[in-house]
This record gives sequence, structure tokens and C-alpha cells, in this order.
Amino acid sequence: MNAKHLALSMPLFAVLLTACANAGPPVPSPFAGLETLPPIRTVMECLPKDAALVAAHRGTSAAYIEPENSISALERLIANNTMMAEIDIAAISDGTPIIFHDGVWDYHTDQSGPVVSTRPEDFARLRLRNTKNTVTAEPVPTLAAMLDAAKDRIYLEVDFKTSSDIETTIQMIRDRDMVDQVILIATDAAEAIALKPYAEEFLMSLPQAPKGTGAGPKQGVWIGAKWKDGGEKRIQARNYVLGAQWQKNPAELTKAARALDILVTDQAQRYAPVAKLDKVAAFRNCLKAADAA
Repeated sequence: MNAKHLALSMPLFAVLLTACANAGPPVPSPFAGLETLPPIRTVMECLPKDAALVAAHRGTSAAYIEPENSISALERLIANNTMMAEIDIAAISDGTPIIFHDGVWDYHTDQSGPVVSTRPEDFARLRLRNTKNTVTAEPVPTLAAMLDAAKDRIYLEVDFKTSSDIETTIQMIRDRDMVDQVILIATDAAEAIALKPYAEEFLMSLPQAPKGTGAGPKQGVWIGAKWKDGGEKRIQARNYVLGAQWQKNPAELTKAARALDILVTDQAQRYAPVAKLDKVAAFRNCLKAADAA
């Protein structure tokens, strides 16, 4: 098993502490004391049934000022010990994979127009808007830059936008030895079928009962915000359950953590890295045992 070292350099650590000065102290990480970032499948296997791994939707949290899907937001998540970021992969005119949610630049950058027709020289001039709608000095990140920033530090869920190329993305993840750190998202049955060749290699988030995908290894199944209907219990017998809690009030967090294995939220700053993880020592011991095996 490849070592995934979590240690940060002192200069970077100082920067991260400064960035989080107004957000209170970081939430303790359940990985504290571990020397490596465990493979995501190992984490899921060790996860207690009444706890849920928290994933930050669009790579940020509602309380942060940093732009969504940005390197600065990713650094903020890491500094707060958030364990997973959901990010969106698109592409510009020459096929370069980038991190951006919308099909146009209008709402989250200082420019306008379609993403997919943007030339590289124009892309280089784009600057992101923060959550206060202020233009920043931060560029739209490429997939390469985002992967490099996340490597060995935080898990990623990657959502493929229509302009993105699955094969290119997969190869970039492989080249960085990050397969064990990434979950691939299929939003519909067609996308699930397109991702099927990678099912043995990657953990995935699949739509419910996508036809033609086959049984394959244990995977994640996305049920959105409808986890209260009890259907998640049927899924848990064979797969992991991924769902969302969008509301600001976390009063039902205990129910959500019991129903889901991965909880995607816009409010990551409100939750511990693993929501409702009571038996932290047992979780760590399971991870250590798997690493030693």
C-alpha cells in the first residue's frame, strides 16, 4: 500500500492557520495520529453504520468567503480537517480539464460566455468571484492544479460536466497515484455505463439501479436528499449510501448519519469530519489494521 503522508510544511501550515483565523479552531481529525491517508474504500469499510463521512459540496462551505471550486477553498477545507471535497470537472476549447460548475462564466468569474468555447489564452485571464460576489486575484483552477493541491491531503468526489472527458480525467488521476483518493460521480444511467470500465479500480457514486452497469464491486449509490423514506436501508445491504442535507439546520444530523455513509452538504463547517463518529478509537484501529495487513 502506498504511503499517503498527511504532514504539511511549516510555512503552508502557518498560511492555513491564518486563513482560518476567523473560523475558530479546526475540528479534530479522526485521522490524527495516523501517518498515512487511507484508501477511500478502507475508510468506508471501517466507517461505523451510525456515522457518515462529510463531503463539502462544490469544494467549499457556506460560511467561507473563498470561491467555490477553488484552490483557496480546498485549503480552507483541509485546514478545518474536512475529509472530502466534491468538485466539478469541465473543459475549455482545447480540452484542458478545469474545475468549474456552471456552463457559463457569468456568475462566478469576472468574465462571461460559454466555458466550452473559451480559448486557453482567455481562460488564463479569468478571475474567480468569492461568495460576496467580489472579484478576486484567484484564477479558475485546472484539474491538474486541483489534484496536485489535494494529493495525500483530502478525498475528492469528481462530478463530470458535459464538456469534460472521462478518459482524460481518469488518466490524470492515475498519473498522480490518486485512485485510492477519488470517488467518481455518475449522475445518470448513461454516465454510469460510461464509467463501468473503471468500476474495479475506483469507488463510484452511482444513481439508483442504473441498468446495464452490472453488479461489480461494492459501490456508492446516490439517493439525494430523499434519504428519509427508508429506501437507503435496502441499498446498505450491498452498497454504500450517499445523500445530501442542504438545509442550514443540522437538527436531523443524527438521522442523516445513520441513513448515509457519505453526507454531501453546503454546510461542511457545521459538522465534524465524520458526522456522529462516537467510537473514534475503534475507527482509527480499524484503519491501522487495514494498513498493516
